[in-house]
Amino acid sequence: MKPDVHDFSLAALRRTYLHPHALYAELRAHDPIYFDATSQCWLVTSHAPMVAILDDARFSSQLGASAAMFPPVVSKQLLFLDGDVHHRAQSVMLRPLATLLKSQTTAIKAYARELLDTAVARGEIDTVQDFSARLSLWTIAHLLGMPTDDMAQLQQLAQWSNTYGDVTSGYFQGNFKDVQRLADYFRALVEEKRQHPGDDLLSAFVLAGDVYTPDELIANCMMVFTAGRITTEKLLGDGLPTLTAQWAELREKFAAAPDALPKTLGEELLRLITPTRYVMRMALEDVDLSERFPGNHLIHQGQRILLFLDAADHDPETFSDPEHIEAQRRPNRHIAFGYGPHQCPGANLARAEIQAALEALLTVAEDLQPQPGATPTFNPNPNLGGATSWPLRIAGDSTGN
Repeated sequence: MKPDVHDFSLAALRRTYLHPHALYAELRAHDPIYFDATSQCWLVTSHAPMVAILDDARFSSQLGASAAMFPPVVSKQLLFLDGDVHHRAQSVMLRPLATLLKSQTTAIKAYARELLDTAVARGEIDTVQDFSARLSLWTIAHLLGMPTDDMAQLQQLAQWSNTYGDVTSGYFQGNFKDVQRLADYFRALVEEKRQHPGDDLLSAFVLAGDVYTPDELIANCMMVFTAGRITTEKLLGDGLPTLTAQWAELREKFAAAPDALPKTLGEELLRLITPTRYVMRMALEDVDLSERFPGNHLIHQGQRILLFLDAADHDPETFSDPEHIEAQRRPNRHIAFGYGPHQCPGANLARAEIQAALEALLTVAEDLQPQPGATPTFNPNPNLGGATSWPLRIAGDSTGN
């Protein structure tokens, strides 16, 4: 029996954020571009229309009238810019980030290995607290040029940036003072970089001159620090437990293709987990999608569209057997990083971290299994929320590699 149409509301999708795919499948079958009268939002759950909307300049990422709800350090970030302004701001990030990744990949792998060696010695690992949270925090702080010798301070900054991520994603449950504290930290660090620039991403932002306004500069520092952490933390924290049932098989495939498997497996985990669950767009004019995607799909100017990226990444029209982990899936046209001009500028950073983590784990861990009696805990944010703790058993490679 199909659910009542009221079960297709945005509220229902938010409630089922831990296990949404059965409801996504029902909604796709009913209407993959569905107007929820309660929230006055269009809910998109199918891959093809989602790609079309994300690549269409008639749909804006700007906050519109709701921008007044946010302080400048939220509303001025790259995520909410369009057109030439967005392109110029993004270009400042992409070039130095590519250069830094080439020089820092070895260091990322070494830190991942250090974390795993410690876990192997204990025989257990919390995929979030012991691994993904630490690896993602250290990596983004290192690339930004933040001091990394005080882990307690970094963890405090991470806590503040979690609030920033919640606010950015529309989840207003934290303390807005955390956002201001994070902004104050980056203002002080920006002034330090003006006086003593280094070979880091934050210095590149400062040296870009007037590409960023002062508010945009701080907003984008906060965005990069937050997004650079949360994406990898959720992907690995939620993703690694899904691999335990086939760990021996994955190790065999890794032994046969040590360079290729971490890449394809990383892409498959991105598809399976899709760290950012949904993004929003607003129609700048009336757009009728009815002919291209049959149904009553006239989207009026000013209406909001919620695009459920994780639903698209499990769309059986695009991915065969989407609930199954296919470590060498090709092609893999997931949109975990979005699509079109607003595709996540930190995608290559996330990929480098994920691949480094998987390479280290497949090398170090002879066995990876659920921890008997352990129960994962989760962040309640219905968009970004992933596991906050997920314990596993881990055993080292008996060969000593």
